Amino acid sequence: MRKAITVATLAALGFTGTAFAKELSYSYLELGYLNTDLDNPNVDGDGFGVRGSLAFTPNLHGIASFSSLELDDVNADVDQFEIGIGGNWSLSDKLDLIATVSYVNVELDGPGGFNGDDSGFALGGALRGRVTDALELRGGISYVDLDDSGDETSLNVGARYYVTPMFALGADLQFSDDQTAWVLGARFDFGK
Repeated sequence: MRKAITVATLAALGFTGTAFAKELSYSYLELGYLNTDLDNPNVDGDGFGVRGSLAFTPNLHGIASFSSLELDDVNADVDQFEIGIGGNWSLSDKLDLIATVSYVNVELDGPGGFNGDDSGFALGGALRGRVTDALELRGGISYVDLDDSGDETSLNVGARYYVTPMFALGADLQFSDDQTAWVLGARFDFGK
């Protein structure tokens, strides 16, 4: 069950990430639908999440997220909370390098009254760039280390299409040895 907590947390962390905006803004609020497919144990689940970021300076931003997943095959719910800080550095006028560090807390409500709670830290690194005026892409790697459930590394890719300068629709994919997850979301960028 601990491995399920770790993998479900990684799926939820796939929901965390950087903001996409016309000028690579780091102030946003996003809602999304999450879906995950775990390999060991073989479990599928879905849920929702909310995440946000707030730019403190041109190169420093805070991040926070909450997600709730229902793992159908094992009749369990996983809630995950994350809060942290990120740095962003411009490599060109259309490409940023991003690094994040955060605290992660995971709670599991499982079958038969089984409850679990675990916490730890997450590290992330990504490249984020503008492809066209309305399209941004992101690719990166994340590492999560939970006290009791162990650690996991995953690859992440994502895209945001800006319908207006402040509203975007997006998709994210996350891959690791034990899971594949995807997120569909809508983002409101208030960093303009």
